[in-house]
Amino acid sequence: MFIRTSEPAATVLLGFTAFFIYPDTASFLTHTEKTYLIGLLETDSQHLATHFEFQFVLQALKDYKTFLQFGICIGYVDKSHVNAREAIFLIFAWTSFLIPTFALALFIPTIINELGFTATKAQLLSVPPFTASTISMFLFGIYSDRQQLRGPYVIAGDFVSLVPVLAVMGAYSAISPALAWIGSNAGGDIKCGVSIAAVIGFATLGGICSSFIYFDPPRFKTGHGTMIGLLTFSMLLTLIAMWNYDRINKLKEKTCREYGITDDNKHEFKNDGDDSPLFRYTL
Repeated sequence: MFIRTSEPAATVLLGFTAFFIYPDTASFLTHTEKTYLIGLLETDSQHLATHFEFQFVLQALKDYKTFLQFGICIGYVDKSHVNAREAIFLIFAWTSFLIPTFALALFIPTIINELGFTATKAQLLSVPPFTASTISMFLFGIYSDRQQLRGPYVIAGDFVSLVPVLAVMGAYSAISPALAWIGSNAGGDIKCGVSIAAVIGFATLGGICSSFIYFDPPRFKTGHGTMIGLLTFSMLLTLIAMWNYDRINKLKEKTCREYGITDDNKHEFKNDGDDSPLFRYTL
């Protein structure tokens, strides 16, 4: 009970503290450090709005791309044609990535136990896979950030998950680039925060399904088959997403050339979020 309450409490506390340690108000930073960090944040936000307005919250909730990220993004769909049926499908698609992750976390000890090990040894033998996954998750996050590429790392993690002995490592490795992808492609600080929160909130849907797929020991054909199908689905959606974002980026570059839009016009699109012709999506 203590763990269940302390984890969200720590998040809330850190979030509240963040209001007082923002670079321009942090008393423990020198002037040079403040200038550097503020410039870094402006570059990262692509010069979009960083202040709070409720319109930015609505931008995240109304934008079809927020829902597309639930499925690690599906191809381009015109905003005027997104309906409830599509939104439900896209939310399910995002859970296709999380279901294997939740399932492995829940059932790895059970699977090991069915291999003939005692319950105690099964618990101990579940430690190495998760230790390896922790290391690989950090490595995936670091290198995907350095290269500013998300999709290829998500596909790599999904593909590794198809190898039985590496399933845990692959599934957890894809988490960091997948979540970073959401933030990278939501323009503006507020929209970015709302989009990430929405995706993480809906991600719990995957936990509901994952609790019921490993029920036929000792081979667990249903569970393994479900995971293989969902991981393949995730890889397919990621490929479509990369094509989608690349296509939109090219359309924006064409618009900028035709209308002579340059960085000098950045303030004109400050409140437009990722709809700004100057915003570029991360692949």
